[in-house]
Amino acid sequence: MSSSNINTKNYQSPDSSLWNGRVDSENNFTQFRYHQVVKCTEIDKIEEGQSPVLLGFSCDEGVKRNNGRIGASEGPNEFRSVISSLSWHGNDEGFLDAGNIKPNAEDLESAQKELGNAVLQLLTKRKRTFVIGGGHETAYGHYLGIAAYMKKEYLNPKLGILNIDAHFDLRDHNGKSHSGSPFLQAFEHAEQEELDLSYFVYGINRHNNTKSLFNKAEELSVRYCTNREVQDQENSSLQELEYFIKSRSHIYLTICLDVFKSAIAPGVSAVSCNGIDLEHALRVIDLVKKSRKLISMDVCELNPSFDQDQKTAKVAGTIFSEWLS
Repeated sequence: MSSSNINTKNYQSPDSSLWNGRVDSENNFTQFRYHQVVKCTEIDKIEEGQSPVLLGFSCDEGVKRNNGRIGASEGPNEFRSVISSLSWHGNDEGFLDAGNIKPNAEDLESAQKELGNAVLQLLTKRKRTFVIGGGHETAYGHYLGIAAYMKKEYLNPKLGILNIDAHFDLRDHNGKSHSGSPFLQAFEHAEQEELDLSYFVYGINRHNNTKSLFNKAEELSVRYCTNREVQDQENSSLQELEYFIKSRSHIYLTICLDVFKSAIAPGVSAVSCNGIDLEHALRVIDLVKKSRKLISMDVCELNPSFDQDQKTAKVAGTIFSEWLS
């Protein structure tokens, strides 16, 4: 994988018309909102520096292959529209919108490789990178870019994937990616590339994962906390997570919105009646940020077709805001 220019067949330039909303002042920066500080910049024109970058993966082909509710391909642009009027609390540098990576027809695998190339390109330019999906097939493409960057920049890195999710996403794929297979694919890739990889899932719902998947998790030494443990024993769950973070040199944080209660996140591929609360995830984000090991992050499975009052998009926006701060 190289950090060369992105294939135009898989790329949508950022759309500035998505960024609009309330204006309290046109010149008092302390009253600005997100749409007033974002800079839409094509990915190949982004210069080196440490500014935050938002990149979309406009895809739900993996969800379709996994027999889920399609619609997450509209997630990235819906996300932009919904967060536009959030109040800005950052510096005057703002953040960049680099547009979307998307599949050409139904070619998910090529799109995942291009997402990896895009992430590699941004990380190589020292950008703080946040990817908004898209189905959770987003994660494998994102991982490819992170893995390539780590192999390129670090000696014997130890990558930890921290997934806040109701599902393991370790299902068989038979060479064809889908939204239920990204982390099994990551393990397979890491073994081929001799990359030290460990995986932790926070919020697993036992009723949504077969015994076979728990067996696969045990085989791969996957650590996890269930939704009930997070809800009833949060302090010990966070302590276990902290041990995991300390054992890794870098953390890739990925959040599937179906981990949350359906009351706050109805707009997903597979809703959860017994999910965790947003505050549980925010405390995890705080923990990872304090570790200074976060290399990149994404939020997946925002499905506007099933959202209510933009609740799920606002949850994703709150997570993005916490990442920015």
